[in-house]
Amino acid sequence: MHPSRLRSRLVLFAATAAVALASLVPAASAATVTVNVGAALTLTGPNQVYGLSSRRGIDLAAEEINAGAVRGVRLNVKTIDDLGTAAGAAAAYGVFFRDNVSVLMGPTLSDVALTVNNFAQAARIPVMGISNTQPGITEIGTFVFRPALTEAVVLPAVVKAVTTSSLLPKTAVVIQGSDSFAATSGPILSTAITANGLMLTKTVLVPVGTIDYSTIASEVKAADPDVVAITALPAEGVPLLIALRVAGYKKKIIGSNAFASQAVITGAGKAANGLIVGTSWSASTVSDANTTFIKNFKQAYQRTPDQFAATAYAYTYVLAAAAKRGKSATQDAITAQLTAITGQKSVSTLLGKFTFDAARNGISPVTVQEVVKQKFTAFKPD
Repeated sequence: MHPSRLRSRLVLFAATAAVALASLVPAASAATVTVNVGAALTLTGPNQVYGLSSRRGIDLAAEEINAGAVRGVRLNVKTIDDLGTAAGAAAAYGVFFRDNVSVLMGPTLSDVALTVNNFAQAARIPVMGISNTQPGITEIGTFVFRPALTEAVVLPAVVKAVTTSSLLPKTAVVIQGSDSFAATSGPILSTAITANGLMLTKTVLVPVGTIDYSTIASEVKAADPDVVAITALPAEGVPLLIALRVAGYKKKIIGSNAFASQAVITGAGKAANGLIVGTSWSASTVSDANTTFIKNFKQAYQRTPDQFAATAYAYTYVLAAAAKRGKSATQDAITAQLTAITGQKSVSTLLGKFTFDAARNGISPVTVQEVVKQKFTAFKPD
């Protein structure tokens, strides 16, 4: 065969083979939206329990999404320890800004978010506050989203569930921790108590640096309220639970969002029994999605998920849904699609139907739980 004809046939064969191979590649892969996610989470220090749980939830969701759970979307997640401080979170944000991430998740603590999310707003990078419950988060600007339910939503629901139950409490005492989280959630809790017809007989403030909580516990026990309500982070919340039980207080205790963690039960032991909290998620919820999530989480991490893992998992799917709907991973596109998750444009999640309100705060069902035999169970008002 003439060399020129041989070359022509080889070129034709190569072209035909290339077309054939291209046909074997799924069409969806060409349209895959790759979202680079920067997660600033508290992985060390006294509040690491929340950040570590959130990280597990995000990573599990990302693994499932990348395996095809949300077709056409891929998440590349980079996580940096925010150290539980504004300085640590700012340093993490600096890395993410240089990486030009599509979206931020975190930081873990609300008071940290109130500082560093101003930087995200100025940079026009959307940020999802997956565990921020204090007031003022989304007021920072239109690039700031808070999928986590606020204390202003959860605490009134918990107090109402308790006051309308067979417990029929008439009086309450509030114990407010020394941290900034407690300073903002304490008034919300007190307002919810009086709004539901309870007499708030005393508010006890925990002094900064308290080590011995027995004096506070004795003061509360002497007041003998029908219910005690505590707002504090674990460093104060756990020893408060123990001190109250040691002092002989045996009635129900309402806890703020920070108490909705398995780590609180682990730390307080039997003293946690009778603790009532409100969450976005419960292990006792009967649904295929919940059963699958718990099974996969246990297989991946050899532990039971808590609400911080479950909500982070759910909100990661919300992010993937936004990317899929917008068919883009640009910061503006992600922002626009997150903003559009309102009303009838909800996202089905582990938590149920999820939307944002007009102020970009998350809307999903509230679940009230009680610790019974050192396990979170559904609170059942009679």
